[in-house]
Amino acid sequence: MSLAQAILVALLAGFTTALLSGLLTPLAAPILLLSVLAPAPLLIAGFGWHPLVAALGGILAGLIAQLAAGMPAALVVSGMLAIPAFGITARAAQVFLPAEGRPGRDGLDLGRLALLTIMYVALAMAVAAFLFQPDYAALQAQLRRALELAARRIGAEPPGGDLQALVELMAGLILPLSGLVNVLTLAISATLAMQIAERAGRLAYPRPDFRRFRLPGGALILFGLSFFLALSPGYPGLFGELVVVGLAAAFTLQGLAVLHVRTLGMAARGILLTAIWAALVIFGLPALLLILLGMIDHLADFRRGRL
Repeated sequence: MSLAQAILVALLAGFTTALLSGLLTPLAAPILLLSVLAPAPLLIAGFGWHPLVAALGGILAGLIAQLAAGMPAALVVSGMLAIPAFGITARAAQVFLPAEGRPGRDGLDLGRLALLTIMYVALAMAVAAFLFQPDYAALQAQLRRALELAARRIGAEPPGGDLQALVELMAGLILPLSGLVNVLTLAISATLAMQIAERAGRLAYPRPDFRRFRLPGGALILFGLSFFLALSPGYPGLFGELVVVGLAAAFTLQGLAVLHVRTLGMAARGILLTAIWAALVIFGLPALLLILLGMIDHLADFRRGRL
């Protein structure tokens, strides 16, 4: 890999990530919909070339966001997209490059990578919120005012007419839901980026089998501790909420991995999996069942001997 090629890849990845983030074009609906893939260009650069190429692209993306939308946008791009892209690709190169012991350890290595990502997102969001407003009650009041103003502008009046109750509910949910979106955005983008790098012949190691995905031991204990922490007031409670929703997403993925393995050989496998994924994406209905399945698999290992 030449230096010129690495710089060109970093430039393209950084510009594309900045554009897909939606922070430069907040009124462009198609860009906002594609923001779920915003980290993908940096991750492709990191997986296909080198993690430092992803880091260089992330620096460029942050600079573009700074020039176009100001420091808050630059901090979001750097903290939520660039740093995770570098960290994920660098850690993946460490754990997947040695061939010994694979693929048996792939599932746990993927789970550890997911857990590190969840903890980083939770900590980064909690710290960022604290730096923005050290008083958590004041932060919640600001969120309520902003949500109420936005709701009145678009005419979003609940059926019962109790706008204040809706605003209170959304003010309590918006930060944990933002954390969930960040975790899912990184998971989707990393999966897609690794597949693209592999098909382009640029992945330096065999792609891990995502059907083996398994959270490491102690994840259920961490989930329980985080749940109780989430009941506490202030920023410790916010951190607990962010970890809980992140782990819930990870257990959902583990539940999906179980279904993908246990349905191997079934005649209607394609139809069944398509229906489950469609229901999950459109309605979110199977999420609780998949979380429960992932948690039980964490203890029982439903995939033993199936792969």
